[in-house]
Amino acid sequence: MEMNTRLQVEHPVTEMIVGQDLVEWQIRVASGEPLPMSQSQVPLSGHAFEARIYAENVLKGFLPATGVLHHYRPVPVSSTVRVETGVGQADTVSMHYDPMIAKLVVWGENRAAALVKLKDCLSKFQVAGLPTNINFLQKLAKHWAFENGDVETHFIERFKDDLFVAPTNSKSAKEAYDAARLGATLVAACVISTEHSLLKENPPGGNRSLSIWYSPPPFRVHHCAMRTMELEWANEYDSSASNLFALSVTYKPDGSYLIKTGENCSHCMEVKAADLGNHDFRVETDAVSMDVSLAVYSKDQTKHIHIWHGSHHHHFRQKIGLELSDNDEVQHKPSFHTGSHPQGTVVAPMAGLVVKLLVKDGTKVEEGQPILVLEAMKMEHVVKAPCAGCVHGLLVTAGQQVSDGSVLFSIEVSHFTLIHLDRS
Repeated sequence: MEMNTRLQVEHPVTEMIVGQDLVEWQIRVASGEPLPMSQSQVPLSGHAFEARIYAENVLKGFLPATGVLHHYRPVPVSSTVRVETGVGQADTVSMHYDPMIAKLVVWGENRAAALVKLKDCLSKFQVAGLPTNINFLQKLAKHWAFENGDVETHFIERFKDDLFVAPTNSKSAKEAYDAARLGATLVAACVISTEHSLLKENPPGGNRSLSIWYSPPPFRVHHCAMRTMELEWANEYDSSASNLFALSVTYKPDGSYLIKTGENCSHCMEVKAADLGNHDFRVETDAVSMDVSLAVYSKDQTKHIHIWHGSHHHHFRQKIGLELSDNDEVQHKPSFHTGSHPQGTVVAPMAGLVVKLLVKDGTKVEEGQPILVLEAMKMEHVVKAPCAGCVHGLLVTAGQQVSDGSVLFSIEVSHFTLIHLDRS
């Protein structure tokens, strides 16, 4: 039996169902006071869940992630919702400390009620700027086995096909794509709505009122104004596929937008968007009204746009520096080029410290042979050769800090030609 004389990370779950402050108990006992009540006097009420919100890359085996919290909006706290966090918006999650962003703790009268509250809070917990496990936690909380309490230590491995969207699973991939397409459509409407709000506040040329050419909707002779927009979906489950949404937006006389996507603009949706302030919007489409939230920030010559709609959170990218023309005949479309490394290149799976080099540059290695060891946030990760060959370009040294995705080395495969000599 192991006994810890300290509070565990999960102690808020206990506090929620017993209605006591265990930290206060510790301080009082350390000051020589007796426990405020006996075990038989401890009340037990309801059910509680704790979800740890981490900066981590789920598809890389839950490796810790680093970055800036460009947008951070936890759910509001109440008597049944508790958020324990040590960071705020614009803070940096570095490689030097544990990547936990927050602990979300919810209480309900029973397990079912607490689980409903957990799902709702996870869908409203907004983090943008670095990878997190929030989407994964939502999938886990919605899983039928978890809902039924069929939980054990091998839960993730047992239900991995349900929890991770494999590109080969056509049904799941289509559902994810359709949700992202809706997200891109709503983003377009909200972005244009924001642009009109800014134009109204600061009219071009310092005029007091907007010209009819800029008014919502912009005036055109004998036709409706149009524009195009390209959004690249940062698909966390399949980064290899092309995830570019080309959207054609037509300004309708009633202030709504007719937004077309897909090949030959095959998918069409009419959307109204109202800017509520503080990154919140109310959108209406197909006679259904919903509230959505946006977070926009720029990084590496790219505009990043996050949208939370319903239970979904999508991340889109848009190139900076190319103005979208309002000319209906010629539209300037920013293009996205995903750079790829040569075959055999090995990049850092996470930001960290090189603590040990196990081979030298030029060493002949076998597939799976350890090459170096990275350390970050109390974790060691062994980087191995992806194939047999010779190590090339191993320029990092022990004690060097590397960023996520930076090139560590490459494996050069030797090709030999077997020549058969006929001596007859």
